Amino acid sequence: MPYINPKVESLAIKKRGPSPLFLWPSRVTKNEWRTVLISAAAVAFSGAAALEPPLRHLINFAKAGTSFSAKQLCSSVLMAGMDPERILSEDLAVGKGLIQTKIVPSSGRVEASALFGLFRAEAVQNGNRGCTWRINKLPTPQVPSQAKPARRDSTPTDEPWPLIATARSEPPEIDRQALKKVLNRAFQEEDPLTPKRTRAVVVVQDGWVIAERYAEGIRPDMPLIGWSMSKSITHALIGRAIQERLLDPHQPPSVPEWSDPEDPRQRISLDQLLRMNSGLAFEESTGYFNSDLVRMLTQEADMARFAASQPLAKQPGNKWNYSSGTTNILSRLLRQAIDDDQRYWRFPSQALFGPLGMTTAVLESDNSGTLVGSSLVWASGRDWARFGQLYLDQGIWNGHQLLPANWVQQARTASRGSKKKYGAHWWLSRRKSRRDLPKDSFSAEGYQGQLLLVAPSQHAVIVRLGQTPKKAGFDANAFGANVLSALR
Repeated sequence: MPYINPKVESLAIKKRGPSPLFLWPSRVTKNEWRTVLISAAAVAFSGAAALEPPLRHLINFAKAGTSFSAKQLCSSVLMAGMDPERILSEDLAVGKGLIQTKIVPSSGRVEASALFGLFRAEAVQNGNRGCTWRINKLPTPQVPSQAKPARRDSTPTDEPWPLIATARSEPPEIDRQALKKVLNRAFQEEDPLTPKRTRAVVVVQDGWVIAERYAEGIRPDMPLIGWSMSKSITHALIGRAIQERLLDPHQPPSVPEWSDPEDPRQRISLDQLLRMNSGLAFEESTGYFNSDLVRMLTQEADMARFAASQPLAKQPGNKWNYSSGTTNILSRLLRQAIDDDQRYWRFPSQALFGPLGMTTAVLESDNSGTLVGSSLVWASGRDWARFGQLYLDQGIWNGHQLLPANWVQQARTASRGSKKKYGAHWWLSRRKSRRDLPKDSFSAEGYQGQLLLVAPSQHAVIVRLGQTPKKAGFDANAFGANVLSALR
């Protein structure tokens, strides 16, 4: 029997800074819902521009919310193996009564509907390569299954163990009591109004995993969503493509939407895309349901085309503007450079995940087949730590230069207009936002408190994954500083 859930899941949109996706809304009121009941016929036949604001707001919510609910359930349950009730009660908890969901494991499909079935969405599983939206009834891309290496022992342990072959001969000495207290606080729920919902923490120093902990029901080998930490994975994939001479960083990118010789967007460079100062207009705000970000991630079959079609808002190179759209343009540039979809879909595994031993990692695609490099990498806490170790070691993995020699330094060089807080698809620690962290530290960060912190001066990598619905529930600065203070 398929899993059927009559609960409604809704999507709330809220300004979130560096991590672009969604928070479930507190803005849908009973009065607005009553308006919908009265105006159901208008919902079906009226254009949004002619509707009153509350109703228009709910229509935009229904479009985005059904898509998000279907995709999140599909990936979390059918791909990652998480408990559906957990996803419904945590990830999709607020706004009950608005969106109905149905999981059909036998066909690898999740359906969602809202407003009496007037708005529907569907996500379909792509074997072991995650899930894909089915937008406007378009067929999903036939992404080939990837051969998964044998999984390692998935039992968590309190004993240190080497993450890499080149780890020091002995684990580092640390203040274990202090570190234990930090991890206890990371999982402890003090305030039900601002839950932490930490799901995994992995701490690495000198190449050794010196501490790891998981929430109940979360296994060490369970892939967890990184949201915008995925952007840093995209940075690595572009570096691997340059390493393999698939891309030339000195050549202007070839973007179909900019093919007119008079198009000023032709001046945008690959480096400017990586640094988020391309000048392209893109509203990353999660402040309302039809922003560029929300439309791209929930309603566009070809996300890169949507992003590349945006006009210039500023001259390329002059203004910094955090944009998930530019990352997906980069993903499509990689697809064009490889010029073989089967090879392109295997590229993350063969060029990055496989060499690093990231056996749980999955990078999902959009409905057009382009990998969603902005947001949709899933990996276990241990595998996110492996990725962080690669950047800690300047792109070297077990003695092999996996990334171009200067690629990590390029990531850590501040981008023009970012006030020294952003490099190339990586965040930089600065006194204002990360006042207690080492100045040489840098991080990949994502929606709902995802954190991959790399601290070269302490030879450390720290991973925190969770589902923190309110920003106040998790303080990345305090968490990182407290972990590092326990290391010697």
